[in-house]
Amino acid sequence: MHLLLVALHIEPGPRAVPLGPGMLAAALKKHHPDHVQTTVVDLFLNQSAEACADALLALEPDAVGFSVYVWNRELALEIAGLLGERRPDLLLLAGGAEVTADPEGMKAEGVFDLVLPGEGEELLVQVVGRLFQGHPPEAIQADVQPAPVMDLGTLPSPFLDKTLDPSRYSGMLWELSRGCPFKCDFCFESRGVAGTRRIPMERLEAELARFEACGVSQVFVLDPTFNAEPEQAKAILRLIARVAPDIHFFFEIRSEFIDAEMARLFASVRCTLQIGLQSAHDAVLRHLSRRIQPRAFQAKLLHLHQAGATYGLDLIYGLPGDTLQGFLDSLDFALGLAPNHLDLFPLSVLPGTRLAETAPSFGLEHLPRVPYTVLSSPTFSATDMAEAARLARACDRLYNEGKAVPWFGLLLGALEMAPSELIRRFADRLEVHPCVTVADFIADQVEEPAQASVVHSLVVWFTHVGELTEASAQAPAGAAPIQRRVIFRRDPEALLDLLGQGITELEDLACVVPESPVERLLSIQGGEPIIQRLHASDAPSGAHHG
Repeated sequence: MHLLLVALHIEPGPRAVPLGPGMLAAALKKHHPDHVQTTVVDLFLNQSAEACADALLALEPDAVGFSVYVWNRELALEIAGLLGERRPDLLLLAGGAEVTADPEGMKAEGVFDLVLPGEGEELLVQVVGRLFQGHPPEAIQADVQPAPVMDLGTLPSPFLDKTLDPSRYSGMLWELSRGCPFKCDFCFESRGVAGTRRIPMERLEAELARFEACGVSQVFVLDPTFNAEPEQAKAILRLIARVAPDIHFFFEIRSEFIDAEMARLFASVRCTLQIGLQSAHDAVLRHLSRRIQPRAFQAKLLHLHQAGATYGLDLIYGLPGDTLQGFLDSLDFALGLAPNHLDLFPLSVLPGTRLAETAPSFGLEHLPRVPYTVLSSPTFSATDMAEAARLARACDRLYNEGKAVPWFGLLLGALEMAPSELIRRFADRLEVHPCVTVADFIADQVEEPAQASVVHSLVVWFTHVGELTEASAQAPAGAAPIQRRVIFRRDPEALLDLLGQGITELEDLACVVPESPVERLLSIQGGEPIIQRLHASDAPSGAHHG
């Protein structure tokens, strides 16, 4: 049997790694080495269903299996429908998170011969074995009983058995555990087996060594709460520092488990942390089986600040019982914590979650199909949802893309303005001038022209340095430094020197630094920004500025 295992990615990029299909292929290689030839296929949402079907059929498969998720459900169904029309003899299978959450809905679509919910490795091995024994798909489907893999150590690693070659991808997905100790109503992760099952440390160390040997530059860790077991998390961070110090890792963590030692360990490795705030209101979060104590949350994040760790926050709008003003208050709270980035999402009522069961009692109106987004609630109207979405887009442009952490607080202090008000003003400007730069907009907020030019140069500096730093982190080891020519309204070296001396008042900076446009060549070397002067009239400095 030639079985294609299809990964339908959102877009090409460092997260586009077919880990799920690779795990399935490794399991089949271990248990059916003589009967099944597996091919892992990467496809993308920007491809048409016709093009995807053509590519799959060109490989002459006997069976095709799809890993189905919220983001690719519609395309997977369309491709499978075309495959069934063109090759009625082709066996079509579906698994993945969306199938696990909505197995009956997937069966009702009528395009797959086998719908396999739950963790797939052991189940697919059993299904293939029964197919070889001559059992028809409908009989196999009737007997399917999803069950978790209780001992993850029994599963072969697709990286160690060479099913997946890490050097072929621009990033890597790394699974550490399955399950979640928490019961957040909007998340499907915690349903099923209680608690967390973990990959053995011996295997993790071997996989890390392979990632390092293959030149992997960034790894996205698949563990919904990496630090839920603090001592385990600390052990893995020490392992990373020892085995893979050159790789940048992305972790999802909870604030309540952070202590000073853990913060120092996060800061000792190359990593970015994502923390699910969701809302700053405990009364809202209680509807979703979550809690928050804002002061305690802030105190925990202070450990990360003091250690110099990089972290971001998540907020969700449209939560049961929340209001637009409540969301704005949460936005102000989140930005007041100076995260390195802030992601804002509308609430989705995902099939299979507890929220899908309780949504009617909260009066949540939501899309019945992908992406299941909330449209309105008794306290959050459709108009309010649209406004929150508008602010979310503006926040992403201004705060995240504008690399705002170093200059955001300085500007707000000068303007005496709440963060959400600045975001709202930027959203208004985008509607009139969609291509306005963050630096131009921010400068316009400052009434005094001399101070505005200072702000403009600071925003230009931090935006470009942030972009170059990210590009440098993703570049292959040994690659030449990425350079960029940038024009400033004020001398950036002089401004940075004054900031380093603790001079942060715009009026003082405007008085000391001459207002004269200059051009500089920026680059990142050894993780530090380098400024080089370009013109003969400038004395070359080659100065380092962090």
